[in-house]
Amino acid sequence: MKKKILFGLGTILAVVAGVAAMSAYEAHVINVTAHIENALKVLPITGELVFGTVFPQEYLEKRIWITTSESFCEIDQRRVLAIDYKIVQKPKPIWPIPQICDYYPDSEATLESMRTYCHDNPEDLTCCYPLLCPYLSKTPIDDDSVPYDDYGVPAFHDPATAIAVGTIHKDNDLSDEWVIDLAVPCFKGYCSQDWPAFVASHNPDANPSDYEATGDPEGTTFGCDLWVEVTNIY
Repeated sequence: MKKKILFGLGTILAVVAGVAAMSAYEAHVINVTAHIENALKVLPITGELVFGTVFPQEYLEKRIWITTSESFCEIDQRRVLAIDYKIVQKPKPIWPIPQICDYYPDSEATLESMRTYCHDNPEDLTCCYPLLCPYLSKTPIDDDSVPYDDYGVPAFHDPATAIAVGTIHKDNDLSDEWVIDLAVPCFKGYCSQDWPAFVASHNPDANPSDYEATGDPEGTTFGCDLWVEVTNIY
């Protein structure tokens, strides 16, 4: 009887092993693809806001519009309805790279690598512009009929912590308009007596002495990159 049981187990094991060996010669392919596109579109399309030549304590405005991409609007209407986003600020690299740039004297860098470098080394003014970001406000144009609140930041702020946020919704908030204000700073040691009043008129919580710019009073080009980043799609 034991011999029969052992023989039966041996037969079963042999069959299982045979099935495993045979299955290795058969495969089924599941083809997986996904077409990835941007959810937002920012106007102007050029991606540039150029204030040109400005003077201390001038106040200037430009506008941007943030809306959905065509693909986001065309996709299945109820699957994706809204986009949360934020506007953050980062140091701007001088591009094309100037010959005096210490970090990439051989000019092998890309614009993206220089953005990363200036984000980590904003004080390197051989490669990066002096920071314009603290003097730029981001102010949403509110529409009382829209149920979503967008939150901006005033001029004279800490660019590392001041973040503007907004929401786009297919049904009732398809586009957001933002005013990008420039409150032009004065140069340290050359500020007028009404500089504190100028700062307070744009941000009463700011310390005027913290925002006196450093640079050549005869002329310095400042820069800032604004990044519109999607934080949630739902």
